[in-house]
Amino acid sequence: MTAGLALCRLLLASATLIVPAPRRRRWREQWDAELVHYSRWLARERRASLTCTWRLFARATGAIPHAAMLRLQSWSPRMIEQDLKSAWRLFVRKPVFTAVSALILALGIGANATMFSWVESILLNPLDGVPDQQRLVALTGTYGSRDNLSFSYPNFVDIRSARPDGLEDVMAFRVVAVTVATRAEPSRAFGELVSGNFFDVLHVRPLLGRTFRDNEATTPGSAAVAVISDGLWGRLFARDPSVVGRMLKINTTDFTIIGVLPPAFRGSAAGLALDVYVPMSMQRTVMPGDRLAARGNSWLEVYGRLAPGSRIEQVRAGLRVVAERLEKTYPQPNEGRGIAVVPLSQADASGMLRPIMATLMTFVGLLLIVACTNVAALLLARAAGRQRELAVRLAVGASRAQLVRQLVVEAFLLALAGGAAGLLMANWTSRALAWFIPPTPYPIAFEVGVDQRVIAFGVAATFVTVVIAGLLPALRASRPDVSRALKDAAAANIGGSRGRLRQALVIAQIALSMLLLVCAALFVRSLRRAETADTGYTARTGLFASLDLQAAGYDAARGSAFIQTAIERVSAVPGVRSVSVASSVPLDISGGSDQGFSVEGYEARQNEELIAYYNRVGPGYFDTMGISLVEGRGFTNRDTSDGPAVVVINQTMASRYFAGRSAVGGRIRFGNGPVTVVGVARDGKYQSLTEKPKNYMYIPVLQSYWPALVLHVRTSLEPAGVLPGIAREIRRLDSGLPLFDVRTIEEHRRIAMFVPKLASTLLGVFGGLALLLAVVGLYGIVAFTVAQQTREIGVRIALGATRLEVLGLVLRQGLAVAAVGVAIGFVLAGIASPVLQKQLIGISALDPMSFAGSAVLLLGVACAACAVPAFRAAFLQPLSALRHD
Repeated sequence: MTAGLALCRLLLASATLIVPAPRRRRWREQWDAELVHYSRWLARERRASLTCTWRLFARATGAIPHAAMLRLQSWSPRMIEQDLKSAWRLFVRKPVFTAVSALILALGIGANATMFSWVESILLNPLDGVPDQQRLVALTGTYGSRDNLSFSYPNFVDIRSARPDGLEDVMAFRVVAVTVATRAEPSRAFGELVSGNFFDVLHVRPLLGRTFRDNEATTPGSAAVAVISDGLWGRLFARDPSVVGRMLKINTTDFTIIGVLPPAFRGSAAGLALDVYVPMSMQRTVMPGDRLAARGNSWLEVYGRLAPGSRIEQVRAGLRVVAERLEKTYPQPNEGRGIAVVPLSQADASGMLRPIMATLMTFVGLLLIVACTNVAALLLARAAGRQRELAVRLAVGASRAQLVRQLVVEAFLLALAGGAAGLLMANWTSRALAWFIPPTPYPIAFEVGVDQRVIAFGVAATFVTVVIAGLLPALRASRPDVSRALKDAAAANIGGSRGRLRQALVIAQIALSMLLLVCAALFVRSLRRAETADTGYTARTGLFASLDLQAAGYDAARGSAFIQTAIERVSAVPGVRSVSVASSVPLDISGGSDQGFSVEGYEARQNEELIAYYNRVGPGYFDTMGISLVEGRGFTNRDTSDGPAVVVINQTMASRYFAGRSAVGGRIRFGNGPVTVVGVARDGKYQSLTEKPKNYMYIPVLQSYWPALVLHVRTSLEPAGVLPGIAREIRRLDSGLPLFDVRTIEEHRRIAMFVPKLASTLLGVFGGLALLLAVVGLYGIVAFTVAQQTREIGVRIALGATRLEVLGLVLRQGLAVAAVGVAIGFVLAGIASPVLQKQLIGISALDPMSFAGSAVLLLGVACAACAVPAFRAAFLQPLSALRHD
């Protein structure tokens, strides 16, 4: 937060130059106090984070239009009108300069507006259709070093009853997959199991009918009522206004529809468009087991709404008291557990995407700075050619303030054109986020577009460009050497202070471009490593397909028999190599299940957490997925509830808790009793490609039945050719049991590639744009140098200098500037590397190939940019050069 405040104060220092001189000191003091107060409030409410820094910077940008308003108030409308007319005539006379400058700013502003629209949708307002989201917070359970645990239903009820200080109310929910049907064929839908006050806490009102009452969510099995989304209303009921009161079959139970939600509302899970909502009392209808009475079964997400005037620190203190009370009253399931509270931007999909969004927003901001410095250099170059004009104005009585105003108005018109074009571009590119989303079984939907906040951000970015790109050139150009400019038609020598300023701006462009290129190279190489990363399983040709046995009315006995028969039947389909089932798929976005355990013969250290993630899998799972066993065996049809309880663990777990002895035959205790280790599987990646090795267990699904399963099929042929045979065999077993969410293994792997692909693509685009702008800037400075030194070059050639010497002279001047920029960029990239390391896969943030490759590319392109004006200088005719004025 301290660094963010320093950056904001730097912005204030720049904006101060816009404010009329008599009011500057008071204005600066007021805005500085405002930012200090806001930064302290953010530190208390939201903890120090990149999101807080961004909010602080967004607040600071409000100083620019305020400063501009004060300046405008000191100018008469007639003066501004004259300056606008003069600027317009100038731009019409120089259409190429105007178009290039506006396009450069449009790229910078448009890229920033696009990224801001994504940040707003994912981080700042993640829940579509939910008003006043800033007062919503996510409650999470804590245990030891973990702070992302769910809650059991009894614990949620006690938390809500305790009315924690600072919270208006709390509600609970769980995303569930269900089968819905009217008279038509059943279809897959995702919805939420919710507490009775769910919609009240979110402040969401139905479009038709009503929402739930508290008593409908308390007594198990008492209220078969449902609220549906606007989308489901359209798909299944053709928007029939009499839908309230009609029946909707969810799994095997008929529910009465009591309400329809507004189109904007998509649910409480960020990034998902959910269709159906059922009260918590109907848990057994949509999920296996009886979870409402199990205090030790944590499965619910909990959100709260802050009371008016309350702070998160106040809520944390209140929840600390509640957690201590729960631990004291129910010590066995709550020992060592606490309750944390975080903003919505740190929960669920928002929390997963927050680091990369913050990184991208930072670097697109750097791209805007590159664009602004590029235009500033262009404005300085143009001002150098207008020295006589500006000197004449001063000589006939114009004040320096009038010149500055004229030049700032010209910069403002350029920024206005660039801002308008940038927002038009953002209106199209903001929807590009959908291009990166891979096929998943989940209804992913980010509502991204250009709204009022994005337009306001674009306006603020436009004012920032005026300050960066226009004010400094205006101040420099308004101080010409009047006597020299009037005597000499040539512009000031390039070696003067203005020339050094232009060189400094180009060096800054090259340095920032180098930083962006290095980061782009790191993420591109990271993506390549991710595509070939060792995930722990070798299966590449095959498919996954979901089965919901609970929706079809199967109990544990029938479900277990169906699993065994289905594996046998599907294995006989031509082109199928092996078949199994599992409750989850590696590298899925749904997270994972975990539980505590103990190991016979292993004494846990003080405060050591024994936690393992797990997956329920069927016979033949390890052969199907290509997971090698380093010791022991996998599961077979004999590992049923009638046999001894067994488990397979991974290498990490075996080496940690069975050091110096074989894990096979060892005993682990979790759940209902001890189980025997029969195999050790090779380590893999279970939830993300960047995760560190973790404890993992495979539990036989025939011993620990779970009805929501994914059919795993490994094929020797293309999966599309095998799928009809698989579907036919499943229909023969049960014609009312459809396959959902069918996707190939290769398609599924794209889910894990989502974040690396997003980062590498966008940073590649940003790096390419920055490189282009830096090259334009370098070409401009070298070409301008050659133009200003035409007579000097002519004299050199006339006195005997060879064309090769002239060529070398110009190239050295341009490449010296480029080399300084590259060196500074190296340092900046090295400083940024610790922040990037956690987001890279398989490479170091100081990867020599990325650094060296970026430097070679930038210097090579810089050499090409310098070559054109260098050859032009080398082939000057001495006589023409000496006549040059």
